[in-house]
Amino acid sequence: MATMAISGAQQIAGHQAEAGAARGRNNAKLKNFHRQNEEYKVTANLENVRYLSDVQEQDGDQDRVYQAMLDQWSETDAQLKNIFAQQDFAIEDAIVKMHQGGASEQTGASAARASIGKDVIALGRTKTRAIHSKMMAVDEANRAKSTTHTAAKNDSHNLFMDVAFAPVHGFSPAAPELEAGPSKAGLILGLAGTAHQGMQDMGVYTA
Repeated sequence: MATMAISGAQQIAGHQAEAGAARGRNNAKLKNFHRQNEEYKVTANLENVRYLSDVQEQDGDQDRVYQAMLDQWSETDAQLKNIFAQQDFAIEDAIVKMHQGGASEQTGASAARASIGKDVIALGRTKTRAIHSKMMAVDEANRAKSTTHTAAKNDSHNLFMDVAFAPVHGFSPAAPELEAGPSKAGLILGLAGTAHQGMQDMGVYTA
């Protein structure tokens, strides 16, 4: 009886030890799973905050790109106005010269007409060159504006693409596969076997 009791106690103790070890391993897996989930949440939150910050910074950069384009256009317009003013002054000077030449060199009708004719021709040439310069300046200004606009569009597109896609965090950590403890059926069968053997040893019955 004592042997049977000791054997049964050993089986129960062994079963409980295995069950305790399984619980310990499962608890460790669950703690690790919890830690991984917390790390996942913190990392995802940091990435979201960083993305929102990048979006706000991109908005500011977009405004600066647009303002830089407008500033460049204003500079181009100012240069164009300066060219127009210079050509207008050239025409004005030619008109003044024409009138001054006609008044100072008149010694006779024929001489006056010849002098005025030369000055009129010179004025016409000056006007022609001035108009041509103005047209060329307008074309150049339009090309410069178009180039500035294209560059601004490219910069704006690049800035947008930097934040076009929100961060993708992927799947959260999968729950661990928990370990099943030792079967109670095995313990019961083991105890039954021990009892049976004990009965045989005691001569209660034979099998």
